Amino acid sequence: MLQDYRFAFADLFLKRAFSLILLASLAFGLYVFAAVPLLAWHETHDRNDVQAAVIVMTLWIATALVYPFLHKFAVWLVDKVILRRVNYEFLQIEIAQIVEKQNDKNEILDKVCEKLKIALTAKKANWQELEDKETEKQNININSNNTGIIIPTVENPFYIVNLKNFSGGRKLLSDELQMLENIALITARRIDNLRVTNERHAQELQTKEISKLATEAQLKALRAQINPHFLFNALTTIGYLIQTAPDKAFSTLMKLTQLLRGILRSTGEFTTLGEEINLIENYLEIEQARFEERLTVEIEVPKDLRKIKIPALILQPLVENSIKHGISKNKFGGKVQISANLESKNNSAFLKLIVIDSGAGGSLAELPKTSRTGLGLNNIEQRLSSYYGKLASLKFESKNGNGTSAEIILPISDGNLTMSELQKRKEI
Repeated sequence: MLQDYRFAFADLFLKRAFSLILLASLAFGLYVFAAVPLLAWHETHDRNDVQAAVIVMTLWIATALVYPFLHKFAVWLVDKVILRRVNYEFLQIEIAQIVEKQNDKNEILDKVCEKLKIALTAKKANWQELEDKETEKQNININSNNTGIIIPTVENPFYIVNLKNFSGGRKLLSDELQMLENIALITARRIDNLRVTNERHAQELQTKEISKLATEAQLKALRAQINPHFLFNALTTIGYLIQTAPDKAFSTLMKLTQLLRGILRSTGEFTTLGEEINLIENYLEIEQARFEERLTVEIEVPKDLRKIKIPALILQPLVENSIKHGISKNKFGGKVQISANLESKNNSAFLKLIVIDSGAGGSLAELPKTSRTGLGLNNIEQRLSSYYGKLASLKFESKNGNGTSAEIILPISDGNLTMSELQKRKEI
């Protein structure tokens, strides 16, 4: 036993040997310093055998009662001073607290190796990944100078902690093996929890990314609808000019070319209010070539508001709608007014964009059947909802003989944000 299990021999023999030595020392001390003086005093006074027997029995019982404390002291002396053995119960609690604070499986396994190496006086400690774990394989595999502790996670990959070259030829005892199994379970459960958390987090990120891509694809599709829609209407105007005023057709075509360059050059989802107004002015110049003096345009947009970012081509469909359903149906034409101003609502700043025409107008009940069923206005409503949610709105007001007004209200702060920031603000 001394050759093969030196540590076990020390653990079992020394504790009992020290307990016996301490017990013998206590008994000898009580006899020399207590029993002998008392018995000597008893001889010089009235001798009473009963009193002598009581003294001896009392010392003997006291020795028996003190023995458990002597044994605990011997265990402490061997474990802490001679073998420097840690308290395995406290070690399990300490490792459980350490692994609970880690958020990476590599850090968890490194900490476990470090603690076990010190506690079991191993010269080397490392861990490795296992692709598969045989079901019949024990959780702790002991070979010569090597102990492998398998971390029983729920699914692949599994891990094994290797402890090598124990000091003094140490062999693990049953309580140490039980301690290692408990620590392996604690480590496995923490790794499993991290896996579930990471998988759930990755799934949430993937879901958000898919939702973001779907939203961006929808917005790009809505944005792409505007270009051919506007182009078809502009070409119709040029076709009309070719038939009625050929001399103006070429100059109008050049204006359209300039206008399309501006539209196609801007591929972003947002533009400035100033750029949007410039595009509308070019469009209205084309329309004025057709309507001539029947179309009057009035634009009131302060310079300090022209740097505010708004969704691209958000106003042009409203202007086009005013000309198509208002001015063109009026025998004497009319006026289109475009204005922008700031509003304060609930301590937040909003930009109000208004397009008014002096056409025939109509009741609100009739309005959805005419202008609001068009592609352009549906596009505006969907884009505003996608960008700003309930923070933005599109409203109409129309009366017979008093024309129609369209009003867009959107938050200024959001107008200068990127697509991802807008989506995040909208979710909040």
